[in-house]
Amino acid sequence: MGEISILEFKHINIEDKPIFDDYFSEEDYHASECCFGSIFIWRGCYDTYWAISHGCLLLKVTVNGNTFMLPPFGGVSEDLPKVLDALKEYFGGPFEIHGVYEHTLERFQKYLPELTGFVEDRDNWDYVYLQEKLATLSGRKYHQKKNHYNAFVKEHPDYVYETITEANKDECIAFGKAWCAEREKTDPSIACESCAIEEGLNNMERLNIRGGLIRLDGQVKAFSFGEKGGQDTAVIHVEKADADIRGLFTAINKEFVDHEWKDVTYINREEDMGKEGLRKAKESYKPEFMVKKYSTKVL
Repeated sequence: MGEISILEFKHINIEDKPIFDDYFSEEDYHASECCFGSIFIWRGCYDTYWAISHGCLLLKVTVNGNTFMLPPFGGVSEDLPKVLDALKEYFGGPFEIHGVYEHTLERFQKYLPELTGFVEDRDNWDYVYLQEKLATLSGRKYHQKKNHYNAFVKEHPDYVYETITEANKDECIAFGKAWCAEREKTDPSIACESCAIEEGLNNMERLNIRGGLIRLDGQVKAFSFGEKGGQDTAVIHVEKADADIRGLFTAINKEFVDHEWKDVTYINREEDMGKEGLRKAKESYKPEFMVKKYSTKVL
Protein backbone atom coordinates (compact mmCIF):
# COMPACT_ATOMS: atom_id res chain seq x y z
CA MET A 1 0.00 0.00 0.00
CA GLY A 2 1.40 3.41 -0.99
CA GLU A 3 2.36 5.93 1.67
CA ILE A 4 -0.16 8.72 2.21
CA SER A 5 1.29 12.04 3.31
CA ILE A 6 -0.70 13.92 5.96
CA LEU A 7 -1.70 17.30 4.58
CA GLU A 8 -0.88 20.40 6.59
CA PHE A 9 -2.82 23.42 5.39
CA LYS A 10 -1.42 26.85 6.20
CA HIS A 11 -2.70 30.41 6.30
CA ILE A 12 -1.66 32.52 3.31
CA ASN A 13 1.00 35.16 3.97
CA ILE A 14 2.31 37.75 1.54
CA GLU A 15 5.74 36.06 1.76
CA ASP A 16 4.20 33.02 0.02
CA LYS A 17 3.87 34.91 -3.28
CA PRO A 18 6.97 33.44 -5.01
CA ILE A 19 5.72 29.89 -4.36
CA PHE A 20 2.29 30.60 -5.85
CA ASP A 21 3.79 32.50 -8.78
CA ASP A 22 5.97 29.50 -9.66
CA TYR A 23 2.95 27.22 -9.84
CA PHE A 24 0.72 29.65 -11.70
CA SER A 25 3.41 30.38 -14.30
CA GLU A 26 3.54 26.72 -15.40
CA GLU A 27 0.45 27.25 -17.60
CA ASP A 28 -1.33 30.32 -18.97
CA TYR A 29 -4.72 29.72 -17.38
CA HIS A 30 -6.34 33.12 -18.23
CA ALA A 31 -8.28 32.48 -15.00
CA SER A 32 -8.98 34.73 -12.03
CA GLU A 33 -7.97 32.11 -9.45
CA CYS A 34 -4.41 31.97 -10.82
CA CYS A 35 -3.28 35.27 -9.31
CA PHE A 36 -1.64 35.40 -5.92
CA GLY A 37 -2.87 38.95 -5.31
CA SER A 38 -6.49 37.91 -5.73
CA ILE A 39 -6.11 34.93 -3.39
CA PHE A 40 -4.30 37.09 -0.84
CA ILE A 41 -6.72 40.02 -0.68
CA TRP A 42 -9.79 37.76 -0.46
CA ARG A 43 -8.22 35.21 1.92
CA GLY A 44 -10.16 36.53 4.91
CA CYS A 45 -13.51 36.46 3.10
CA TYR A 46 -13.01 32.93 1.83
CA ASP A 47 -10.99 31.45 4.71
CA THR A 48 -8.31 30.29 2.24
CA TYR A 49 -5.56 27.82 3.18
CA TRP A 50 -2.84 26.18 1.10
CA ALA A 51 -0.66 23.07 1.12
CA ILE A 52 1.76 21.20 -1.12
CA SER A 53 1.13 17.52 -1.88
CA HIS A 54 3.28 15.41 -4.21
CA GLY A 55 4.49 18.52 -5.99
CA CYS A 56 0.99 20.02 -6.43
CA LEU A 57 -0.28 23.28 -4.95
CA LEU A 58 -3.59 22.78 -3.15
CA LEU A 59 -6.04 25.52 -2.13
CA LYS A 60 -8.84 24.99 0.39
CA VAL A 61 -11.62 27.59 0.33
CA THR A 62 -14.83 28.20 2.30
CA VAL A 63 -17.73 30.12 0.74
CA ASN A 64 -21.00 30.61 2.63
CA GLY A 65 -20.04 27.84 5.06
CA ASN A 66 -19.23 25.34 2.28
CA THR A 67 -15.59 24.17 2.31
CA PHE A 68 -14.17 22.83 -0.93
CA MET A 69 -10.93 22.37 -2.87
CA LEU A 70 -9.73 24.06 -6.01
CA PRO A 71 -8.10 21.64 -8.47
CA PRO A 72 -4.39 20.89 -7.92
CA PHE A 73 -1.99 23.27 -9.66
CA GLY A 74 1.26 22.07 -11.19
CA GLY A 75 2.91 18.78 -10.36
CA VAL A 76 3.15 15.66 -12.49
CA SER A 77 -0.14 14.26 -13.80
CA GLU A 78 0.89 10.71 -12.89
CA ASP A 79 0.95 11.79 -9.20
CA LEU A 80 -2.66 12.98 -9.16
CA PRO A 81 -3.96 9.68 -7.67
CA LYS A 82 -1.59 10.17 -4.71
CA VAL A 83 -2.83 13.75 -4.28
CA LEU A 84 -6.44 12.57 -4.32
CA ASP A 85 -5.63 9.89 -1.72
CA ALA A 86 -4.06 12.53 0.52
CA LEU A 87 -7.18 14.70 0.22
CA LYS A 88 -9.46 11.75 1.01
CA GLU A 89 -7.36 11.04 4.09
CA TYR A 90 -7.54 14.69 5.12
CA PHE A 91 -11.32 15.10 4.75
CA GLY A 92 -12.20 11.61 5.98
CA GLY A 93 -15.36 11.66 3.88
CA PRO A 94 -16.93 13.20 0.78
CA PHE A 95 -15.65 16.60 -0.36
CA GLU A 96 -16.09 18.87 -3.35
CA ILE A 97 -13.70 20.20 -5.98
CA HIS A 98 -14.72 23.51 -7.61
CA GLY A 99 -13.16 25.67 -10.31
CA VAL A 100 -12.13 22.81 -12.59
CA TYR A 101 -11.09 24.29 -15.95
CA GLU A 102 -11.76 22.50 -19.23
CA HIS A 103 -8.12 21.46 -19.72
CA THR A 104 -7.98 20.33 -16.07
CA LEU A 105 -11.12 18.30 -16.71
CA GLU A 106 -9.28 16.47 -19.51
CA ARG A 107 -6.35 15.88 -17.16
CA PHE A 108 -8.68 14.43 -14.52
CA GLN A 109 -10.48 12.19 -17.01
CA LYS A 110 -7.17 10.68 -18.06
CA TYR A 111 -5.44 10.31 -14.69
CA LEU A 112 -8.39 10.28 -12.24
CA PRO A 113 -11.11 8.38 -14.12
CA GLU A 114 -12.91 7.67 -10.83
CA LEU A 115 -13.93 11.35 -10.71
CA THR A 116 -17.25 11.73 -12.52
CA GLY A 117 -20.39 13.82 -12.29
CA PHE A 118 -18.80 17.13 -13.25
CA VAL A 119 -21.37 19.93 -13.49
CA GLU A 120 -21.07 23.39 -15.01
CA ASP A 121 -20.53 26.14 -12.44
CA ARG A 122 -21.85 28.96 -14.63
CA ASP A 123 -21.97 31.53 -11.82
CA ASN A 124 -18.18 31.35 -11.55
CA TRP A 125 -17.19 31.44 -15.22
CA ASP A 126 -14.73 34.26 -15.94
CA TYR A 127 -15.45 36.88 -18.60
CA VAL A 128 -12.41 37.50 -20.82
CA TYR A 129 -12.19 40.40 -23.29
CA LEU A 130 -9.65 41.71 -25.79
CA GLN A 131 -7.67 44.58 -24.25
CA GLU A 132 -7.76 46.56 -27.48
CA LYS A 133 -11.55 46.48 -27.65
CA LEU A 134 -12.06 47.63 -24.05
CA ALA A 135 -9.43 50.35 -24.45
CA THR A 136 -10.93 51.82 -27.63
CA LEU A 137 -14.63 50.82 -27.47
CA SER A 138 -14.46 50.70 -31.25
CA GLY A 139 -16.80 48.72 -33.45
CA ARG A 140 -20.54 48.21 -33.73
CA LYS A 141 -20.74 45.97 -30.65
CA TYR A 142 -19.45 48.79 -28.47
CA HIS A 143 -21.54 51.58 -29.98
CA GLN A 144 -23.72 51.97 -26.87
CA LYS A 145 -20.68 51.89 -24.54
CA LYS A 146 -18.96 54.53 -26.66
CA ASN A 147 -22.06 56.71 -26.38
CA HIS A 148 -22.00 56.39 -22.57
CA TYR A 149 -18.31 57.27 -22.52
CA ASN A 150 -18.75 60.25 -24.85
CA ALA A 151 -21.66 61.52 -22.75
CA PHE A 152 -19.47 61.33 -19.66
CA VAL A 153 -16.61 63.22 -21.32
CA LYS A 154 -19.00 65.87 -22.66
CA GLU A 155 -20.59 66.40 -19.25
CA HIS A 156 -17.28 66.28 -17.36
CA PRO A 157 -14.61 67.66 -19.72
CA ASP A 158 -12.30 68.43 -16.80
CA TYR A 159 -12.22 64.88 -15.41
CA VAL A 160 -8.78 63.65 -14.41
CA TYR A 161 -7.41 60.12 -14.73
CA GLU A 162 -4.51 59.13 -12.42
CA THR A 163 -2.51 55.97 -11.84
CA ILE A 164 -2.99 54.83 -8.24
CA THR A 165 0.16 55.41 -6.18
CA GLU A 166 1.18 55.69 -2.54
CA ALA A 167 0.17 59.35 -2.74
CA ASN A 168 -3.49 58.78 -3.67
CA LYS A 169 -4.31 55.21 -2.59
CA ASP A 170 -5.81 56.28 0.75
CA GLU A 171 -8.43 58.34 -1.09
CA CYS A 172 -9.41 55.21 -3.02
CA ILE A 173 -9.59 53.17 0.17
CA ALA A 174 -11.88 55.80 1.74
CA PHE A 175 -14.09 55.91 -1.37
CA GLY A 176 -14.22 52.09 -1.43
CA LYS A 177 -15.23 51.91 2.24
CA ALA A 178 -18.04 54.41 1.71
CA TRP A 179 -19.19 52.62 -1.46
CA CYS A 180 -19.31 49.25 0.32
CA ALA A 181 -20.96 50.63 3.48
CA GLU A 182 -23.83 52.08 1.45
CA ARG A 183 -24.50 48.81 -0.38
CA GLU A 184 -24.02 46.43 2.56
CA LYS A 185 -27.46 47.48 3.75
CA THR A 186 -29.11 45.60 0.87
CA ASP A 187 -26.35 43.11 -0.05
CA PRO A 188 -24.51 41.61 2.97
CA SER A 189 -22.10 39.78 0.64
CA ILE A 190 -20.39 43.12 -0.06
CA ALA A 191 -19.23 43.37 3.58
CA CYS A 192 -15.78 41.86 2.99
CA GLU A 193 -15.03 43.86 -0.17
CA SER A 194 -13.88 46.85 1.86
CA CYS A 195 -11.21 44.73 3.56
CA ALA A 196 -10.07 43.28 0.21
CA ILE A 197 -9.75 46.79 -1.26
CA GLU A 198 -7.63 47.90 1.69
CA GLU A 199 -5.41 44.81 1.49
CA GLY A 200 -4.89 45.28 -2.24
CA LEU A 201 -4.12 49.00 -2.21
CA ASN A 202 -1.91 48.85 0.89
CA ASN A 203 0.21 46.12 -0.72
CA MET A 204 0.26 47.25 -4.35
CA GLU A 205 4.01 47.06 -4.82
CA ARG A 206 4.49 43.68 -3.14
CA LEU A 207 1.52 42.18 -5.02
CA ASN A 208 2.41 43.79 -8.38
CA ILE A 209 -1.03 45.40 -8.49
CA ARG A 210 -1.81 48.22 -10.92
CA GLY A 211 -4.61 50.70 -10.33
CA GLY A 212 -6.25 53.77 -11.78
CA LEU A 213 -8.74 56.39 -10.59
CA ILE A 214 -10.93 59.18 -11.96
CA ARG A 215 -11.39 62.51 -10.20
CA LEU A 216 -14.23 64.97 -10.65
CA ASP A 217 -13.75 68.40 -9.08
CA GLY A 218 -10.73 67.03 -7.23
CA GLN A 219 -12.63 64.15 -5.60
CA VAL A 220 -12.10 60.43 -6.32
CA LYS A 221 -15.32 59.21 -7.92
CA ALA A 222 -14.12 55.91 -9.42
CA PHE A 223 -11.18 53.52 -9.20
CA SER A 224 -10.12 50.08 -10.35
CA PHE A 225 -7.20 47.74 -9.76
CA GLY A 226 -5.90 44.36 -10.86
CA GLU A 227 -2.81 42.33 -11.62
CA LYS A 228 -1.21 40.34 -14.39
CA GLY A 229 -2.29 36.71 -14.52
CA GLY A 230 -0.06 34.71 -16.85
CA GLN A 231 1.86 36.14 -19.78
CA ASP A 232 -0.89 37.92 -21.71
CA THR A 233 -3.81 38.47 -19.33
CA ALA A 234 -4.73 41.14 -16.78
CA VAL A 235 -7.24 40.18 -14.09
CA ILE A 236 -9.37 43.06 -12.78
CA HIS A 237 -10.13 42.48 -9.09
CA VAL A 238 -12.02 45.62 -8.13
CA GLU A 239 -13.93 48.35 -9.94
CA LYS A 240 -15.93 50.96 -8.01
CA ALA A 241 -17.66 54.11 -9.26
CA ASP A 242 -20.39 56.55 -8.32
CA ALA A 243 -23.40 54.95 -10.00
CA ASP A 244 -25.24 58.28 -10.11
CA ILE A 245 -22.77 59.68 -12.65
CA ARG A 246 -23.73 58.59 -16.16
CA GLY A 247 -20.97 56.81 -18.04
CA LEU A 248 -18.52 56.76 -15.13
CA PHE A 249 -18.31 52.96 -14.90
CA THR A 250 -17.66 52.84 -18.64
CA ALA A 251 -15.05 55.58 -18.31
CA ILE A 252 -13.02 53.97 -15.51
CA ASN A 253 -13.13 50.62 -17.31
CA LYS A 254 -11.88 52.16 -20.57
CA GLU A 255 -9.30 54.53 -19.07
CA PHE A 256 -7.82 51.94 -16.71
CA VAL A 257 -7.41 49.33 -19.43
CA ASP A 258 -6.05 51.89 -21.88
CA HIS A 259 -3.51 53.47 -19.51
CA GLU A 260 -2.31 50.53 -17.42
CA TRP A 261 -2.66 47.38 -19.54
CA LYS A 262 -1.12 48.02 -22.94
CA ASP A 263 1.23 45.05 -22.38
CA VAL A 264 -1.49 42.35 -22.35
CA THR A 265 -3.82 40.84 -24.95
CA TYR A 266 -6.70 39.84 -22.68
CA ILE A 267 -8.61 41.40 -19.79
CA ASN A 268 -10.29 39.01 -17.35
CA ARG A 269 -13.10 40.79 -15.48
CA GLU A 270 -13.80 37.75 -13.27
CA GLU A 271 -17.15 36.08 -12.62
CA ASP A 272 -20.67 37.39 -12.01
CA MET A 273 -21.35 35.14 -8.96
CA GLY A 274 -24.86 34.55 -10.27
CA LYS A 275 -25.88 38.18 -9.62
CA GLU A 276 -28.26 39.27 -12.36
CA GLY A 277 -27.02 42.86 -12.49
CA LEU A 278 -23.38 41.82 -12.72
CA ARG A 279 -24.13 39.23 -15.38
CA LYS A 280 -25.98 41.76 -17.49
CA ALA A 281 -23.15 44.29 -17.14
CA LYS A 282 -20.39 41.82 -17.98
CA GLU A 283 -22.27 40.32 -20.92
CA SER A 284 -22.85 43.82 -22.28
CA TYR A 285 -19.11 44.20 -22.91
CA LYS A 286 -19.24 41.20 -25.27
CA PRO A 287 -16.59 38.79 -23.91
CA GLU A 288 -14.16 37.25 -26.37
CA PHE A 289 -14.47 33.97 -24.47
CA MET A 290 -15.40 32.57 -21.07
CA VAL A 291 -13.14 30.60 -18.76
CA LYS A 292 -15.54 27.75 -18.07
CA LYS A 293 -15.41 25.99 -14.71
CA TYR A 294 -16.90 22.77 -13.39
CA SER A 295 -17.36 21.17 -9.99
CA THR A 296 -17.72 17.63 -8.68
CA LYS A 297 -18.11 15.72 -5.43
CA VAL A 298 -15.46 13.16 -4.41
CA LEU A 299 -17.02 10.24 -2.55
